[in-house]
Amino acid sequence: TAALTDYLHTYNYHRSHTALGGQPPISRVNNPAGQYI
Repeated sequence: TAALTDYLHTYNYHRSHTALGGQPPISRVNNPAGQYI
């Protein structure tokens, strides 16, 4: 399962996405880890 964890990190934090203008999916997260104001 370590390989899956590594894959998901790369997929969400480093992979560019054409629908997001080349930004990784994590760039769309506006409330990481439940940090509500």
